[in-house]
Amino acid sequence: MLVRKMLREFKTHFGALFSVFILSALAMALYCTMEGHVLSQKTARQQYHDACSLSDLWVYGETFTKENLEAVRSLDFVESAQLRTGASGTAPDYDGAQVDFYLEDENVVNTPYLIEGEAFNAQDKDGVWLANAFAERRNIQIGDDFTIEYEGIRITKKVKGMIESAEYEFRQADGDADIYLENIAIAYLSYYALDSLNLSFTVPYTQLVIRTKDNGGLAHEEAVAEKLNHKYSTMIDRKSVQGIARLDSELDQHQMFSYVFIVIFVGIAILVIVTTIGRMVEKQRTQIGTMNALGLKKWKILFHYMSYSLVVTLAGTVLGTIIGTVWLCPVLVNMFADWYIVPGLHAGFHAEYIYIAGLVIAACLLSSYVASRKLLKVRPAEALRPAAPKQGKRCIFEKLPFWKKLSFESQYNLRDISRARLRSFMCVAGTAVGMLLMVYAVGCNQLVGTMLDIMFERTAVSEYQVKLSPKASAADAAALAQELDGELVMSGQIEVSKVQNATAEEKKKENITVLEGKNLYNILDVNNQVMNLTPGSVAVSRKLAQDMDIHIGDIIYWHLYSKNEWYEAKVGAIYRSTETQGIAYLRKDYEKTGAAYMPSLLMTNKNPQNKKDSDIVTAVNSRQELKDAYTESMQSVNLMVGMMAAFSVLMVVVVLYNSGVLSFNERVKEFATLKVLGLRSAKIRQLLSRQNMALSLIGIVLGAPLGNISLNAMINSNGDNFDYYLTVPIPDYFVAGFFVLAVSMLVGFLFAKKIQRLDMVEVLKGVE
Repeated sequence: MLVRKMLREFKTHFGALFSVFILSALAMALYCTMEGHVLSQKTARQQYHDACSLSDLWVYGETFTKENLEAVRSLDFVESAQLRTGASGTAPDYDGAQVDFYLEDENVVNTPYLIEGEAFNAQDKDGVWLANAFAERRNIQIGDDFTIEYEGIRITKKVKGMIESAEYEFRQADGDADIYLENIAIAYLSYYALDSLNLSFTVPYTQLVIRTKDNGGLAHEEAVAEKLNHKYSTMIDRKSVQGIARLDSELDQHQMFSYVFIVIFVGIAILVIVTTIGRMVEKQRTQIGTMNALGLKKWKILFHYMSYSLVVTLAGTVLGTIIGTVWLCPVLVNMFADWYIVPGLHAGFHAEYIYIAGLVIAACLLSSYVASRKLLKVRPAEALRPAAPKQGKRCIFEKLPFWKKLSFESQYNLRDISRARLRSFMCVAGTAVGMLLMVYAVGCNQLVGTMLDIMFERTAVSEYQVKLSPKASAADAAALAQELDGELVMSGQIEVSKVQNATAEEKKKENITVLEGKNLYNILDVNNQVMNLTPGSVAVSRKLAQDMDIHIGDIIYWHLYSKNEWYEAKVGAIYRSTETQGIAYLRKDYEKTGAAYMPSLLMTNKNPQNKKDSDIVTAVNSRQELKDAYTESMQSVNLMVGMMAAFSVLMVVVVLYNSGVLSFNERVKEFATLKVLGLRSAKIRQLLSRQNMALSLIGIVLGAPLGNISLNAMINSNGDNFDYYLTVPIPDYFVAGFFVLAVSMLVGFLFAKKIQRLDMVEVLKGVE
């Protein structure tokens, strides 16, 4: 009986219940899309990292010995450790593609993941193991010869296996403006592979990689440093390995989105349920009394009204899970598979979906329980009679000094808003969130242009960028810069501290930028305006300064990764760096420190295309090429824009329509009375539409200021290195607000026919 009653009333309350269905479906679809990508990546990565015995610590130095290795292995927290030599060369037979290669005499840490062929053998002098992504794109087969050129030395070996490296989930050649996997290879060779070359020197071990038992990472830096007698350049953990950290940042951002969206949509769904179920039980007061009188237990009646939200949220979460798991998540996973190499990655169903769906259903059930339990306290004899009319009292708006000057329409709507606070709050909150998402969508639509302006119209303003080879001397670079009338830029990795003799917790791995001050490459102040460095001092990026509590006038200490010599500097300015954090020097001040000057970029307005084949040039890119590559890399942002625009429209439509339905149903007798008194249907519709319009305007005003703040938070959630300060243009707020108002007006027209068809006799006769 109760089931048939529920099915009949689904039609009566279709609009509100369908709103809950849509909201719960959207919440789960978004969660399964964003969090599904995160969970799929984490599952595949964990298996990948375990299979490769990925290290927790990377120690770099000029040379390490077997005694150093045994000393580190003796530490009780060390699971395994090994020495290796890492270098970067080129593949002369494949357009000079970059080759990052490793020489090893054993392989117990950072083991290559075998895709095809033989497993890596550190004793095989004749073989080379090559990255599968590069080999596929270059049509290299097992058994082919592969040549690596490094500092004039050519190493030719037979390809024994196709592998991937867990250290290179993200990879980009130094000379590329974007990800082109055909231009960067990862290769593993035996440490003894160079014996046949009869070199006049012994190749030193330059890296010590360590896998710990507790994944402690840099928490063990002091213990490792003591075993090495502090004779090393730098020590980093997984957070500082770009090939790993880049994907970590992407996943952190997606996880934040998944929880934010589910909270937003479920929160609105709860408001809809509370107002809908509350209205339903109030209208069915006599039916509840009749069921009580017929002997139905209170818990059955309570469960009956809770079952409305149970059915629609269960159906919504199931549909949302299917859409997210089967359709949306695979799209996201496949898109990111083109940028990040994680073998075994695939979208699938995860147990967490069940827990989240359960929480969504439980939250909606709880809200319906709260909305319906109060009437069950009424005794059956009282429930069979209509509820006594609420005592009339002046609303808060009637205390306004200009109340009597307001029109009848305004007074009527203000009284209704005051009496239906929860419904009004739902409308305002939903519209505010819709406005917030619409500001995201409109703001993100301008995002790529804003970023391009920051990066290529203010920072790197030259027409061409020449990437210099690591083997280029300062003198050779200076000669090329003079010939092209350009500015040299040095970029490197450093450690920074605010104190001398810093512990691991007091140091941060960052970047150093050295400029010549010719304004072909600039740094920006905290408001994204070009600034000049203060001579005799160092500038510190805003985010680094905030993290380490550094202020202008403070003294900081730093050293290059490749050297263990620390330098002291006085802070003269704070600047904003969009995608890398660290410090910035003028060249003349940097050279006074005595640190090696190693320029990595040459910025010029003269066409340097004839320098592409120079030994000291790695790549030449025009500003337009760099812009195009950056725009292409923003595909994920464009996907977010589309999703936000679609979801904001749905949010506003669902909330305003549901609010309108509730308002209409609650005031149907009033509307009938107004029609009897002579008001036309168009006038009554105008009453309803203007109230929706007023509440929408309040929501727009409340949601708009949060747009810029939350947009920056969203963009900067992509990692600790990101520090964007984006300003949504004022016209964009008007565009977003106009769109929300347009939706509000369209929703208002949906009630035109309802008001025209209103049967005054049927509504006004008898008791409700």
